[in-house]
Amino acid sequence: MASTEPQSTLDAVPEPQSTTAPAPTASTPTTPLSTSIVILGGNLAGLGVLHTLARHTIPALQRLPSQPQYKITLITPNSHFFFKPASPRALIHPDLLPGGEKQIFRDLSDAVKQYGELVTVVKAYATAVDTSTKEVTIKHVHTNSPSDSEGTSAVRYDVLVIATGTKARSAAWTMPGQGTDGLHAAEDATKREWAGIRTKLKTLQAGTHPHHSILIAGGGPVGVETTGEIATLLKAMGKTEGVTITLLSGSDRLLNRNCNESLGRKAEAYLKKNFGSLVEVKHGGIKVVSVSDSVIEGGEQTAETTVELSDGTTRTVGLYIDATGGSGNADGFLPPTWLDASSRVITKDDFFRVRGSGSSEETDHQADGIYAVGDVVSGSDNTLISTNFQVPVVCSSIGVDLATKILHPEGGAGGQTSGVKLPAALKQKSFKNKMAGTLLVPIGPGGGVGQILGWGVPSLMVKTAKAKNFLVDMVEPAVTGSQWK
Repeated sequence: MASTEPQSTLDAVPEPQSTTAPAPTASTPTTPLSTSIVILGGNLAGLGVLHTLARHTIPALQRLPSQPQYKITLITPNSHFFFKPASPRALIHPDLLPGGEKQIFRDLSDAVKQYGELVTVVKAYATAVDTSTKEVTIKHVHTNSPSDSEGTSAVRYDVLVIATGTKARSAAWTMPGQGTDGLHAAEDATKREWAGIRTKLKTLQAGTHPHHSILIAGGGPVGVETTGEIATLLKAMGKTEGVTITLLSGSDRLLNRNCNESLGRKAEAYLKKNFGSLVEVKHGGIKVVSVSDSVIEGGEQTAETTVELSDGTTRTVGLYIDATGGSGNADGFLPPTWLDASSRVITKDDFFRVRGSGSSEETDHQADGIYAVGDVVSGSDNTLISTNFQVPVVCSSIGVDLATKILHPEGGAGGQTSGVKLPAALKQKSFKNKMAGTLLVPIGPGGGVGQILGWGVPSLMVKTAKAKNFLVDMVEPAVTGSQWK
């Protein structure tokens, strides 16, 4: 909800001044005279950290006696910011979004050009982190730009921020990570996935596909929202006869995470009331075991998909959409002992310093200077709201740790050394999701279901707050950084 967008609680300071240190590149390490801050991931969490560091934390640090210099390197396989929350609407009804599909894909240059030499963007993904040398090994991606590098290289870090998010089985909902699509920009895979789904939908609308059924796996917000978008489209076109959209919840109810139990039942009732027999919801913990595509007479437009389910049955459908969510996108470059069972990064506490291989009672100094933020954090509820509350906290942790080293270099990290007095803008903040229990799920443009702070809200409020434009008014502030002013 736009009205609940949290603002940074870091003290206001002047805009950052351009440093004179040379910009870091994949082949030229940052000069030792500057502190190298490396951010892995260039979407909501990564950009939030970049803007907050550049606008608040670094200028405050530069007021300290030694007047240190800093460089930020953003390493990301995508050349564009992707506003994932709006993807169900952009996929099915892009014409209903202000600015259309292009509004949720924004060039990263729009985000970083304001910071001049302070920030360098490297189009690559991390393949390894060497904590002994403090280097990240990266593999570059190709984005059809003459300036693109090739192969692998290493980037030195003093501070490393892991903001790589999650990876899903389908590129439709999150830009794929390392090694995908011949090392092209990650958003290319998302756009091709969307094009394939749209082509099959047109064939189904035209009534020329031999299979008139659609199977959507995943009963979370994305699965429910996508079901509502497709059902609305088919109903508006008068193409509902003989067509069935099956939503496979994978659980005993819809929306079984981060919300009251009643919300899932309300979502199912909403689908039934508005779309009748067009939508079928299946529970029982049935999951997808395997998926295979085959081209039949008519070419790619009439390709069919056979889905094997965990109850021993199979379904052949005209369109299959995987909306089952994802796992943490950190297992490709971090040690397994740093991650939980879902490949998300385990942190020490509510300050988002990475725990490393130590236990909760022990400190692993190999992870010093490494932080995690966003959906990749173990225990995160994977919401935009939660990420926005995390960003100021992790930036305060970075500021506290850097300031402590400057003011009292023999002391430890975390601002715990006695005698260290930090500027107000660098004081440690603790994480608290003040909007916990908030979830709005549009089921078509006309409304949906939701709760705020655990309390149910009417469909009209869901329509007004999210269903009309899927929060795309948040894109501009997130990209330009005005959200973190």
